[in-house]
Amino acid sequence: MSYCVNCGVELEKSQKRCPLCSTPVINPNESIEVDVVPPYPPDDATTVEKKLRHAAVLLVSIVLFVPLIICPLCNVIISGEITWSIYVVLSVVYAWPIIVPPILFQNNIFNKCVWIDFFSTLIFLKVLNVITTPEINWFLNLSLPIMIYIMIALYANVFIYRRTRHILTVISVSLILAGFMSIIVEYLILSFKGSYIYFVWSVPTAISCISLAAVILVVSHITKLKLSFKKRMHI
Repeated sequence: MSYCVNCGVELEKSQKRCPLCSTPVINPNESIEVDVVPPYPPDDATTVEKKLRHAAVLLVSIVLFVPLIICPLCNVIISGEITWSIYVVLSVVYAWPIIVPPILFQNNIFNKCVWIDFFSTLIFLKVLNVITTPEINWFLNLSLPIMIYIMIALYANVFIYRRTRHILTVISVSLILAGFMSIIVEYLILSFKGSYIYFVWSVPTAISCISLAAVILVVSHITKLKLSFKKRMHI
């Protein structure tokens, strides 16, 4: 039996390092045994993390599966037909790809989850359109353009952040994009209703957002100039 030369903890023959302080084990009086079984299973952090992720996914799936059974059953017992429960089922099915992928994925989580959320939302809205008002195609005329713009705005913010790494610049760009989005939304609503194109609320909203973004950009620029001046003057 060997003991660690650094902390004195008792060591097994198969151990190459001290389990307490990680000091290499060197004992010239004991023969080196290559195929000795380790005293405990190797601590594979990756394997443990995968098991925890799979367990979390299973738990979430079970929790979401319960209302899929209970709600339609209660709906049939109370009303004698499927009415309101179809919206519960649709919402639960929509929630699964929103909740599970962030738990399951390990690499490139942002891009994968964003695109899964995007297509899941489109499918959810399309099915909702067919169930509620199949005679009015508000999905194609309203929801789809708005979702596409949101994706463009999101990746524009990501691009700006990766180029500048400055949160105030990202906030300014977000405000500008939100201002343009208000104009686009009002235009889509008026076009969908077949009304005369006359902007009422979107233009003041856009002006306010762009003005606030300009103020934030000025403040950000002044802050950068102050930091640069302090560095040059060694203040």
